[in-house]
Amino acid sequence: MATYRALPYGISDFGRIRRENYYLVDNSSFIPKLEETASFLFLIRPRRFGKSLFLSMLRHYYDINEKDNFQELFKGLWIAEHPTWNQGRFQVMHIDFSQIGGTIDALEENFDGYMRMKFTNFARKYATFYPKDYLDELNKYSSASDIMNYVYDAAKNQKCPLYLIVDEYDNFTDTVLNEKGENIYHAMTHASGFYRDVFKKFKGNYDRILMMGVSPVTLDDLTSGYNIATGITMDARFNQMLGFSETEVREMIRYYQSAGVLQADEEQLITEMKPWSKSGGTDKGKKCNS
Repeated sequence: MATYRALPYGISDFGRIRRENYYLVDNSSFIPKLEETASFLFLIRPRRFGKSLFLSMLRHYYDINEKDNFQELFKGLWIAEHPTWNQGRFQVMHIDFSQIGGTIDALEENFDGYMRMKFTNFARKYATFYPKDYLDELNKYSSASDIMNYVYDAAKNQKCPLYLIVDEYDNFTDTVLNEKGENIYHAMTHASGFYRDVFKKFKGNYDRILMMGVSPVTLDDLTSGYNIATGITMDARFNQMLGFSETEVREMIRYYQSAGVLQADEEQLITEMKPWSKSGGTDKGKKCNS
């Protein structure tokens, strides 16, 4: 049995990482900074920067169903000693647009099916907060749009605060733009396009929203329908929120050296890593891709 914390390679589930005692770089101190900035946030970072894991941490932090697990999941992290008022307060909707598969030609149908599934599962997850006939009424609707409207209205009637977390918001739209060209992409993201329409529904139905992706293109095209986001991509306060700083990498190297599972020289490893750093340069405060 291993006596050290393994690296969670390929694992972006915060709950699993904490419960199975994987190695974790603590970036929970950014939670209050996000709250203080704005209610509706937008951030882009390159791939492999740990966006999905960070969003998973936020899901576990804010989810009212996880409220009683706070100490178990966050013990030893910065936020455990500095929780905000919003901890465990929200019903959290998490959407990952990279999960919408299938062919480009069936994209709208697949998109509708994915959104229908996410909102139906959301309703089931939080059904205990709603009247007894909540799910029975939900079953009367078949389209994603109708289900979304029903969920939103029910939450407003019960005064239940909602938090929307969107991962890979631009994943499949980038694919459409690259493979099908601007005309089809434009039809999706402008006027009555189905992608623009769902973003219009996001506005006004959530108390807080955080979206992450790798490109600003899609959001730029959706701003007429979703114009409430505060971009924090260039905000220096969040430069170290994702990825690893050199200091954090050195701490990791020393941890595995002390555990006896890494024999390589620290300086040699750092020298070899730097050319592959997304940040470039040698500033110890800059973040590398994870």
